[in-house]
Amino acid sequence: MSTPFPSPSLLPHLPTAAASYLTSHPDLPGSTVTCAILDTGVDPCADGMAGKNVTIDDCTGSGDVVLKKVDAKDLPKEYSLSLEKDDVVFTVKKRLYDLLNGKVLNRVKTYNKEQATIKFKDLISAASESTVESVKSKEDEEKKTNQEDLKQALQDMLKSYEDPGPIYDIISVKRDGAFTTYMGLGGELGSVKELNVPYKFDTLTNANYALSAISESADGVLLTVTTDAGAHGTHVANIVASATSPGVASSASIKSLKIGDTRLGSMETGVGVMRAIKSCEDCEVVNMSYGEAVALQERGRIKHELDRLAWSKNVIFLASAGNNGPGLSTVGAPGGMVDSVISVGAWVGEEMMEAQYSIRDVALTTQSTYTWSSVGPCHNGAFGVDIIAPGGAITGVPEWCLQKKQLMNGTSMSSPNAAGCVSLICDGLKKEGIKWTTERVRKGVFNTAKNVKGLSVLQEGWGMIQVEEAFEWIKKFKDVKEEDVRYDVTINRTATPKGVYLRQLEECNKKQVFTVNVDPQFGYDDVSAEMQDARAKFEMKCKISLSTDETWVTHPEFLLLVHNGRSFGIEVDATNLAPGVHTCRLEGRDTDDLSRGVQWYLPITVVKPHPPPPTSTLSLGQINFAPSERVRFFLTPPNGATFADIRIKDCRPIGDDASTRLMVLHCLQITPHTPYRDREAQFYTQLTPGEVCVKSVPIVAGVTLELCLARYWSALGLTESSIDVTYRGVVPTPDSVMISPGGAGTHVTVMSVVNDEVVMPSAKLDKWEAALRPKTSSIAPIQGERNVMLDGKTRVQGLTLTYEMKLEEGCDVIFKAELLNGYLYESEYESQMGMIYSEGKKLLGVVDAYPEKVKCPKGTITVRFLIRHDSIEMLKKLSDMVVIAQRDLSKSIPLTAYATHGDMMVGGKKFGKRIIQKGNLASMHFGVPGWDKMPKGAVGGDVLRGKVDYEFTEKTMEGEGKKPGGYDICYVVPIKPAKKEESKPFVSEVKDERSEMEKMKEDLRDWKVARLEKKVGEEGFEELYEDCKEEWSEWLPLLAVRVKHLEKKLSKAGEVGEGGEGGEGADAPPPAPSAVSKSSLLSSISDVVALIDQDALAIWNGTKHDSTDGAVSKKKKEMDRQKKILEDVLGRKCLALMGEEGFDEAVSELKKWVKVEGNDKFAALEIESLKSKGLYGSVLKVVKKLGEGEGTKGGLKEYKKADLLKVKGGVLKELGWEWLGEHEKKWEIIEGMKDYQAF
Repeated sequence: MSTPFPSPSLLPHLPTAAASYLTSHPDLPGSTVTCAILDTGVDPCADGMAGKNVTIDDCTGSGDVVLKKVDAKDLPKEYSLSLEKDDVVFTVKKRLYDLLNGKVLNRVKTYNKEQATIKFKDLISAASESTVESVKSKEDEEKKTNQEDLKQALQDMLKSYEDPGPIYDIISVKRDGAFTTYMGLGGELGSVKELNVPYKFDTLTNANYALSAISESADGVLLTVTTDAGAHGTHVANIVASATSPGVASSASIKSLKIGDTRLGSMETGVGVMRAIKSCEDCEVVNMSYGEAVALQERGRIKHELDRLAWSKNVIFLASAGNNGPGLSTVGAPGGMVDSVISVGAWVGEEMMEAQYSIRDVALTTQSTYTWSSVGPCHNGAFGVDIIAPGGAITGVPEWCLQKKQLMNGTSMSSPNAAGCVSLICDGLKKEGIKWTTERVRKGVFNTAKNVKGLSVLQEGWGMIQVEEAFEWIKKFKDVKEEDVRYDVTINRTATPKGVYLRQLEECNKKQVFTVNVDPQFGYDDVSAEMQDARAKFEMKCKISLSTDETWVTHPEFLLLVHNGRSFGIEVDATNLAPGVHTCRLEGRDTDDLSRGVQWYLPITVVKPHPPPPTSTLSLGQINFAPSERVRFFLTPPNGATFADIRIKDCRPIGDDASTRLMVLHCLQITPHTPYRDREAQFYTQLTPGEVCVKSVPIVAGVTLELCLARYWSALGLTESSIDVTYRGVVPTPDSVMISPGGAGTHVTVMSVVNDEVVMPSAKLDKWEAALRPKTSSIAPIQGERNVMLDGKTRVQGLTLTYEMKLEEGCDVIFKAELLNGYLYESEYESQMGMIYSEGKKLLGVVDAYPEKVKCPKGTITVRFLIRHDSIEMLKKLSDMVVIAQRDLSKSIPLTAYATHGDMMVGGKKFGKRIIQKGNLASMHFGVPGWDKMPKGAVGGDVLRGKVDYEFTEKTMEGEGKKPGGYDICYVVPIKPAKKEESKPFVSEVKDERSEMEKMKEDLRDWKVARLEKKVGEEGFEELYEDCKEEWSEWLPLLAVRVKHLEKKLSKAGEVGEGGEGGEGADAPPPAPSAVSKSSLLSSISDVVALIDQDALAIWNGTKHDSTDGAVSKKKKEMDRQKKILEDVLGRKCLALMGEEGFDEAVSELKKWVKVEGNDKFAALEIESLKSKGLYGSVLKVVKKLGEGEGTKGGLKEYKKADLLKVKGGVLKELGWEWLGEHEKKWEIIEGMKDYQAF
């Protein structure tokens, strides 16, 4: 007889008593409640979400599109709209790939590249077969070269192929104050797009989107196109309220608030979180399965807004505790770091193991928190984890996943399970007409949570949430107004911690006395009328009974608490405690009704470490691990230790069992103002019987080191391991080396304190940093309701900073706002987003709190930062903020350590391998690298950074043999050395026969011509030119300037330089008519040419001259000027005749004086010449070469990257390769954007 499938455990309801509550309250569970999901976004069409009340919004800005106002006649011709006279039209082009998340994008790009590869190979095969058999003429040679170029061009395009994806035309029409929005693609205009209605992009992506907001501003229309940044948010929403799985509160409404920015790979941003908090005020419950480690607790704008949301708006906010265990103090923000947020740990039970994970023998496991579920306490003493809930589920995911359901686990899954439970509670209270506050619900949840056997308070907090018991508890005390009073409990230490947390050896070895402050709170900003009534009724005289279940804490027995708070003293005596973790709560209960449970409490944690060992090696013994067991050792690293080798051995007998055991080693120290991620080392290792694993971890001497070894929660069978620790390292002074540009090098001493060490310094510089100052800075209010803070009055202001950087070659760059980076939840500012653009305003990448590399092309890079705060004064402080541009050196620069300062000066004896005995020191001097080692483009003040290792290592050593990560070393780039002047050849002096008046007139003439050249192409030029011409009618430079002016005017009008075949300007709108004619340009060119004696010029250039003769040198300057002008005007004549009959003849005339092929100045002519002959392969070769440089900057016709793509696309279409032409057309649009994207 088959056993029924354990379906209820796919999305657990039983452990939380949600199942029993639903049995007794079956009427539309959660139907009166809206739960906000702050996550990657929710797919409203996903299994479990379809048909539900789901509203969606993108709070990050990643879906924001700014539409610009246009005339209706400027809309793309292929779109026909029925417009009325007073309609206002806005439009923009938007690349689909800017909106898709990474997983969809990778899948679609991979598929499209596979399809393109097939087509490319067919074209390459055809090009290989079409060859010129024999070369009998120049024309044959050109054709043969063209075929080779064509084949190479196809191979190059295949190698560098990148799919641009579809580009949508988004059009919004404003009529009678209302907007109607359309999205068009490939000439087809989609139907009207309504707000908050899901649509599908296409069947290939299978991704859904919705327009979630539209508003008008001075810049145009801001439209939000909301897509999800990952599957995470949909899975989370389904745990809360899936209609099919079913979810915990299956009838609850969902409000999806996307905080994971698609541009950052779904990383949350300060802007996203702050906007989402504002959008939560009309919800009852919020879930946020996101978080980060923080350096500071109870600080930052996000914390203050979360407090306001919970205490002022009565919204219950739950968040994941984090997935960074098993070490202590690994809870993240906001879950474990903000008092007003309920932090949820992740539990896994035997039923889940069976149904979700298909564990082969559940009897060999036990219920527990997942190994990686974060553990308290917080650095400020709070326990960090409030409750636990089931941390795994198989439920609905977005349609683009190409599957209905998926298994996910983590505190990301336990938090929504608990949020669903709280939604049921709130729904039940609503249906029974019971009012509640956030604090009332919290007390009910905490006091009724169920402890799980084997878990500590740091893992489970109050325990497993129990829906039915919490609901009944709140009902029972619904008339007790004191249940709404919350208490701020702190102790008298720096930063007013929320609890006692002793961790260092010295503080654990003596009695500690603390003053505890208990401060009743009656709301957030003010005291409500209801609370005033409660105060008047009870006069805030709470008779509190104090208790704890540990004897090492001494405290008063009673406390009479009044409305302005009370303080009292406690003593914590850890002197007789054994090494390890010890916890307790000092709990306050109301003696008038003890059944109301704990009203407030003070968390107390003592982590007592072992003293430093007498020797450098410490054996921690052999451990037989129970299922899911974590074993913690707390050690005091001796002075002088900089790293530790941790040796783990699987003690099972070899041959008895061949299976591996997954073990987790987590080493962690806590230092002030440092997030745990910066002081931890974590390793997952599979061990076989008898296997030894050695891991090296960096440490801070004297600071308590937790060494946690855990058997992974799903590991089966006997697990027995031994663990030893060996302290090592030398202590360098200084520990961070900076070599100044003065050439003196840097003196470093190293001392071996723990034991004898072999040292052999090795240093290299591998990163290059340049400091950028903003070119522009502006502060302005940020429009829109979503940019008003939760108080409903305060509008956020924005500081926009623009930076520029010139790159000599393409490379990856990290742009760092070091003043802000690394701080997100605890930041005093709301935003630190930077957007990086190419010269054509193509978005290259986006950076935020944790910046990563951005691939940048050669040329000028523009970086725009937006920093947000409601205080203009706070923003002004950053108006000149420095941004650091860091890139990897193409070749690292080794630094030499010398034995003495003298050796460093003369390049003498190096500091070689040597033994430093315990207690002894050694000295070395790091030399300065030569200027020839500096990267191209480096300037004085740039900084080159790298690492230095002091310990000698070899491959046979266990562990790394040196401190992991080494030590920082940097070199400040000096001022570039002056170029040595080359000796100039002797030139005889020629007496200047001109009078002073003649000199002055000629200087004035040259000045006027130079000024006139700045007006080329502008209005007013002709009047100034005629004035000059009256006096200098045959002055060549003057006439040449007019040629430039006429050619520029005609170019603007589209009458010069557009070429013939190739389709360059086929799709462009007709240019405005010009008052200048082409004949006037050709006439002006003829006037210039007529003034140059070409025969004399040719003879001069074909003759060798005496460079020491002053008269000859003077004449050479004049002849060079004539030649330069002649080349320029003949080139412009060619431009004027492009696509016309006389073009070839004009080019031939130019070639008499200058080589056109391969000359960037005349690239437009070379391209046109090749196109006119049908040599499209050779055109593609020229375009590729120009694209690899800076285009034709300074040429007769300037080709930017977008222009080159336009030429390339036209050529590909001429070849009959329409699909490739369209491909280049899309890149032309992307590379030549008119505006920067919205933040």
